[in-house]
Amino acid sequence: MPPLSPPVMLSLSARLLAVTDTIVVASICRNLVESVELREFERAEVIAEATRTYIRVTPLATAVDDPHDAPDLYRSLAALWLELRFEWRRHNMVANYETVRTGSCAPIVTVRASIASYLLQRIESLLERDHRERLRDTAMELLDACRLDVERSSTTVCA
Repeated sequence: MPPLSPPVMLSLSARLLAVTDTIVVASICRNLVESVELREFERAEVIAEATRTYIRVTPLATAVDDPHDAPDLYRSLAALWLELRFEWRRHNMVANYETVRTGSCAPIVTVRASIASYLLQRIESLLERDHRERLRDTAMELLDACRLDVERSSTTVCA
C-alpha cells in the first residue's frame, strides 16, 4: 500500500482529521479482516475495535485545534500513538511466540497486528517530518514520566 501524501499547508489537527476518514479506514480494515479466516463474531469484534481506535482521533483533533495549543495536541497524540505502538507490539509478540511454539498463530492475532500497523502508518504518513520528530520527542517525554512514576511507586511500596 503506498504511503498517504501529506496534505499541503494544513494544521496538525486538520491532518489528524484526515486520519479518521471513515470510508477509507473502514474499507481497509474490512479488507484486512476479510483477508483471513475468522468466525463472524471475531470479524465483528475486530472491526469494532478498529473503529473505536481510529474514531478516538477525531475528538483529539477537534478539541485541541488552536495553533497555540500545539504542545498539548502533541502530548495527546503521542499518548494515542504510544497506545497503538504498544498494541501493535503486543500482537506481534503473541504471534511470534505462538508461531515458535505451535508453527502458526491465530488469524485474529495477525489481523489485529495488521490493523494496528495500518493505523500507525496512517497517522505517521499524514505528518510532516518535523511533526513526526516532535511526536517522537513528546512520546519519549511521556515514557520518561511513566518510568519516574514507576520508580516513585516502587520506592513508596518498598519503604
